[in-house]
Amino acid sequence: MNKTKKIIIIVVACLVVLGGIYITLRTLKQKNQNSKTAGVYAVSDIGYNASDMWDSSTLSGNVTVNSEQKVYVGKKQVVSEIKVTEGQTVKAGDVLLVYDTTANDLQLELQRSELELSRVSIIDAKRELEKLKNTTPLEDIPTTEAPTTEAPTTEAPIATGSDVVPQPAPQPDPQPDPQPAPQPDPNTDPDAEIPPTREELKKQIAEKQQEIVSMQTQYEIAQVKLQIEEMQNATGEVLANFDGVVKTVTTADEAASSGEPAIVISAADGYLVESQIGELAMSTVKIGDTVSMYCYDTGMNYEGTITEISTFPEDNYSNYNGKVETYYPIKIALNDATDVSQNMYMEITLNSGAEDSSEGFYLSKAFMKQEGSNYYVMKDVDGRLKKTYIKVGNKTSGDSVLVLGGLTMQDYIAFPYLDEAVEGVKTVQKKTDDLYN
Repeated sequence: MNKTKKIIIIVVACLVVLGGIYITLRTLKQKNQNSKTAGVYAVSDIGYNASDMWDSSTLSGNVTVNSEQKVYVGKKQVVSEIKVTEGQTVKAGDVLLVYDTTANDLQLELQRSELELSRVSIIDAKRELEKLKNTTPLEDIPTTEAPTTEAPTTEAPIATGSDVVPQPAPQPDPQPDPQPAPQPDPNTDPDAEIPPTREELKKQIAEKQQEIVSMQTQYEIAQVKLQIEEMQNATGEVLANFDGVVKTVTTADEAASSGEPAIVISAADGYLVESQIGELAMSTVKIGDTVSMYCYDTGMNYEGTITEISTFPEDNYSNYNGKVETYYPIKIALNDATDVSQNMYMEITLNSGAEDSSEGFYLSKAFMKQEGSNYYVMKDVDGRLKKTYIKVGNKTSGDSVLVLGGLTMQDYIAFPYLDEAVEGVKTVQKKTDDLYN
């Protein structure tokens, strides 16, 4: 037998063995599938008609101001002229209001005096801090011991006959050893107050340092405020900080008595609507998309542009439909809105296309799996599970997605995350209550 025939025989033998293994594995798999069953549930029990569901393509939010300037009038300030009117367009540097500077001169002088007193107080506090830093704590004060001396012993002779026997002289009562007395610190006051301990001194220094920091901060704030008021008082003019539109104008007397601003300027692009969008709907929108809005306060419709979609979830946000879902902040710029004000309520409709949901229904994402950009379910087909791709829309409601094709309300599907939920497994129809048992 030549070499070629041997190779052919070996190859054929391998193919026979592999074929046998494949048939064996397929048989075992079929037997395993036949021994398993998967529960399937009516879509009509776990899905919801589109008309019965709250549509998350409709959001809500409030108007907020991105840039705003408010001009207040104090009760002691005198306004000689208001230079703008409501609805007027202004440029940065335009004069909004003119004060009568005569009445402010005395007030400014008083502020200068108070500022100087604050400066002196800071200097005094710094001196006190240096004194504390140079104070020697009680434990570090040197001590000197009083010298001790022994009383001399003298013997007095006592006559006894011819001999004289010396007798010890009486001794004084024993006295306690003298204690070292603390010596006054030359850095302490002349009345020799007991200096603080090391810990007490450390605490006093820290408190004084904090006091100086606070005093310095308040001084700098007062200094800036005085500089601004001095600059304004030089001409008596209050200027616009940026290009914008005059939203409101109130008389000086009314503004002073009510505490409301006399003038409010809003930046031309300063109006935003802040809202939240559910995580299931985030894939349907992007920055730059337009939205339609209706304001209940004005009764008008507006157009807006999505300018920001946060990647950080909103804390403690509760949606109206009670579904458990993570929500993310979203910002929408108002286009050509001149009659809105801060905190007005807006109903927002996402312009995700003219998608018709009348023929579809909503199904929880828990009953479907995602494969790339596609979704599929494990559907009951002739008593066996079959992987079936479905068509989903852009609209969501809570954790549910709009299903537009590939599945009907009359079908039965399995919960796809169980081990037995694989193609070919026999199905057993069950009630939805069995899901929670």
